[in-house]
Amino acid sequence: MTSDVAALVDAVAELVRIPSVNPLHSGPRAERHGPIGEGALAHRLAERFTDCGAADVVLDEVAPGRPNVYGRFRGRTERLVVVDVHTDTVTVEHMTDPPFDGRVEDGHLYGRGALDSKATLGVLLHLLAAWSRAGLRPEPDLLLVGSVAEEAGGLLGATRFRPWVEQQGLRIDHLVVAEPTEFRPVHGLKGLVLAEVTAHGTAAHSARPDLGVNAIEAIAPVVAAFTAEHRRLQSLPPATELGTGTVSVTQISGGTGGNVIPDRCTMAVGRRIVPGEDPADVLDQLAAIARAACPVPCEITSLIPPAPDGKPGSPAFYQRSDAGLVQFLARTAGTTPTVAPFGANALRYSGLARETVIFGPGSITQAHQATERVAVADLARLADILGAWLAPA
Repeated sequence: MTSDVAALVDAVAELVRIPSVNPLHSGPRAERHGPIGEGALAHRLAERFTDCGAADVVLDEVAPGRPNVYGRFRGRTERLVVVDVHTDTVTVEHMTDPPFDGRVEDGHLYGRGALDSKATLGVLLHLLAAWSRAGLRPEPDLLLVGSVAEEAGGLLGATRFRPWVEQQGLRIDHLVVAEPTEFRPVHGLKGLVLAEVTAHGTAAHSARPDLGVNAIEAIAPVVAAFTAEHRRLQSLPPATELGTGTVSVTQISGGTGGNVIPDRCTMAVGRRIVPGEDPADVLDQLAAIARAACPVPCEITSLIPPAPDGKPGSPAFYQRSDAGLVQFLARTAGTTPTVAPFGANALRYSGLARETVIFGPGSITQAHQATERVAVADLARLADILGAWLAPA
């Protein structure tokens, strides 16, 4: 390993060794390694941004002890580009490896967050430090963003970053959202409406079910109705590469004891939405389906915090594959543009920049696993691609 690649790996490994588990993914194993949440990493990033020559560094508290961190690096032009990297990771409770050791083995760097998505942060910090020492500046102004709560909690960091940009009066030319995409520029994501349906029955002794109203039995036809809606959506012609919407029932909970007729049953239902669909309209549609199918009174509420525009969920993100940033990254990486089914901060950023893309090393299929790793060769490849995009001189 050359000294330059070794320094690149060290920059990523340092971030991996700082635990930043999302509080909604907490557990005893994570707690043994230090404070839960992104706070420690955000403060270290603020220090590193300053060390790398940032003109401005902002810690923007999104939730108690959980700040976004923004570092602005002056370029040779007034054109502004943004790289957004989420600082939270998923749980480590099921990991079979030491979760935060940041070791290098068999050509890979291991640890939670190495792939998803501290690799991009570490690579950029390495590049910015090297450019600062050499007296180089990128061609555009670069705003490097570490955002909280991407893995769980409703994209709170991205939800906060958008109005911050608008309050600052910033005009963004290119926005890259870091995620594992196998170096394929992702130009479309399905949006999400996530709702809870609650059926209300009447409790009774299970020996006399005729005296009660069984809420679990009442929710069963609602499940069937959502299944039918999913099938209907699959029969529609897709308008874009993202395909059609989907409906998935993901949780059911009800009952208080084996000998009690349940008076309450709740279910969670997720609706992936495509370009042209409005989250508020989709939530209304889910509510109408539930009420038509449920034989007892039921209510439906959104499980996602409102978006900046007040919508109960995230609209789809989509831009054409022939956009300049998409084509540049595909050409430089030697890949082809694509769309993806997973969620990302880009769902909060539609229209925030002239062009937005999701991009990064590694495969999303390897994320959230019992082991997490990123190839050292991919870190070097990412450094070359980002260097070509930012064009230091």
